[in-house]
Amino acid sequence: IYNSSLPEIVDINGVSFQKLDLRDEKEINLFIEKNRSVLKNISLIHSAGTSEDNLAINHKLDKWTNVLELNLTANFLLTKALLPIMIKQKWGRIIHFSSIRVAPGTISYTATKQGLLGMSEVLAKEYAKFNITSNSLILGAFNTGMFRDLNEKVKKDMINQIPSKKIGEVENIVRAVKFLVDSPFVTGASIRIDGGASI
Repeated sequence: IYNSSLPEIVDINGVSFQKLDLRDEKEINLFIEKNRSVLKNISLIHSAGTSEDNLAINHKLDKWTNVLELNLTANFLLTKALLPIMIKQKWGRIIHFSSIRVAPGTISYTATKQGLLGMSEVLAKEYAKFNITSNSLILGAFNTGMFRDLNEKVKKDMINQIPSKKIGEVENIVRAVKFLVDSPFVTGASIRIDGGASI
């Protein structure tokens, strides 16, 4: 269909992986066409994200655009491409990963993560009649991803600000995702998983 190719699908312990550029609409559509036969009862979990930290006055436009494209636009493109299949099957679960992080130097990251909350609510209203739900998980500090790249002092300071005095484990997110997948009457919700950090 398109003059591009995708890497081969890799299977690890019964889970299949395929790498693609989520900012590229043509690549997303090619992925869907190649895998259409196995796309059934779709649970779309948006977890890709990046950050470019800088104060607003120093934030470069290209850095802003990069964060916007991966954190927000990619979410929209993949959702848009999969919605026709969900509508036809009258089943779908869309889960967005947002964040409690609002701090100096995070303007592009925070803007995109807040934008996901609005996007999720619009999707919930538009597609509930097709048994498609859209919800957001607002995440605090977890022992994975960007948290591991922080220096030890920053990590310690973050943990000290959490009422539970500990960071989350991936298992906490998995349980919340399972709840949302199994809950057809929960849509448009935003669930905080942060050990009380946002209280």
